[in-house]
Amino acid sequence: MKRKYDLRNKRNFIIILVLSILIIIIFSLFIYKYTHTSKIMYTIDTGSVVQDVNKNYINIEEEATLKVRWNDSYYLNYQDKKINLGKKVIVYNTIDNSIKLYGRFYEILEDGKIVENVNETVLANTTDTKFYKMDDREYLLVDRKIVSDDRSIEADNYMLVELDKMGNAKLSNNKLNLKTITPTKLVTSKYVFDIANENLKYNKLDIDLKKIIGSSNQYKEEEKKDTKGGSSTNTTNTTNNGFGGNNTVQNNNMVVNGTDTKGEMTTLDELKDKVKMTSIIRTSVGLSQIDVDYVIYDPYGEYKTVYVEVVKSGKVDVLYLSKTDTHIIIDNLVPGNDYKLNFIYTVADKDTGEIKPTKFEEMTVKTNKPVYKGYVTGIYSYTTHKLTYAIDLQEGYNISSVDATIEFRHQITNSNGEIVTDTERKHVTLPVLAGQKKVTGSIDITGYNIVDKEKAMVYVNGITDNNGNEIRLSNEGIR
Repeated sequence: MKRKYDLRNKRNFIIILVLSILIIIIFSLFIYKYTHTSKIMYTIDTGSVVQDVNKNYINIEEEATLKVRWNDSYYLNYQDKKINLGKKVIVYNTIDNSIKLYGRFYEILEDGKIVENVNETVLANTTDTKFYKMDDREYLLVDRKIVSDDRSIEADNYMLVELDKMGNAKLSNNKLNLKTITPTKLVTSKYVFDIANENLKYNKLDIDLKKIIGSSNQYKEEEKKDTKGGSSTNTTNTTNNGFGGNNTVQNNNMVVNGTDTKGEMTTLDELKDKVKMTSIIRTSVGLSQIDVDYVIYDPYGEYKTVYVEVVKSGKVDVLYLSKTDTHIIIDNLVPGNDYKLNFIYTVADKDTGEIKPTKFEEMTVKTNKPVYKGYVTGIYSYTTHKLTYAIDLQEGYNISSVDATIEFRHQITNSNGEIVTDTERKHVTLPVLAGQKKVTGSIDITGYNIVDKEKAMVYVNGITDNNGNEIRLSNEGIR
């Protein structure tokens, strides 16, 4: 009896020992990964654009860093905030058109081979065409120009494609945000991407993207009967919106802001119903204007007027939409400002004849901020006693002046007689003439013992446009 107890005790001891060793190994691996990842940090350049974990775009207007956590999620340290960007990050530099990818991206090459990219992937520019599968029903296209096969969609430099399970897709980049409601193919200089079918075609090579890390896409091409009673595949799946004609149909295979409050994609049936009614199809945001594509569906001529209210700081401007057009430009806006857009049509009450307004769409849109890059061009403290600098200006937006701060380090002797390093900041305001692409200037550094020429910096704090609007480009202001 005693021998049985000894054997049982030994067995229990061995089990406990093995479990303890496993726990120690797992804990050690966790500690190693935590300490290793905590040291990894990347600098995000000013003028870059990223998305947070909820797919909201963030314009980087001042110094920012990217760090990865032990769970492989990336966090952006920006303006004293830690912002969760998720496990896959796309950083697009609007100044030099470079792209940096963080996380795991599967690149599909022209010969069908798959290259797994992890950690940081750097694309110096967008002229080198690329195609990546990021996750289930999630893709990244990179090329100088990306268009749909019917030319109704056009994007520059890159495009993020996110499918729902029915094959509808959200297409987005830093300037584009729309949804497809018909099967759509995207064309670049090297390949064609059939979105709904998740098929990639390089020349004569067809690649089934569903076989790469799998897919939960349930889209199937619809079958329709031909005149002989047979069936044929319906690959267009277009929706007639009441106007008729191919041109209108081509312009209505997308819907902007087609998400609910939880960020879920609208169903295919809901999108089909949407284009059969008066609706906003797409918005495109610039520095001082918002382009809007719309549909006015009024087959019985009931609408008296259709207009948009542009609301900013309690002030309301009204712009009327033409029934015979599908596009309007809302201009004379200020960069970096939020505008609420209320789209309204009016009809006459059948009984009283009273004109009643109905709001059919509303949204809040933020105009883009211009990008300005400042840099030191020379320090000549022993000859001219000048520090010279330059600021590259944003093309396509006219301004009258630039507000900047010049920062440099120099040595001083403190009250204890010790030589220490101090930081000096000089505030400057530079006038800008029409047509200028760059402004230059200099400051007097007589008496300063410059420590490190390479660390002299130029920070652009804000601008004043030709209408007198002052636009701050950094929440930090003068550093």
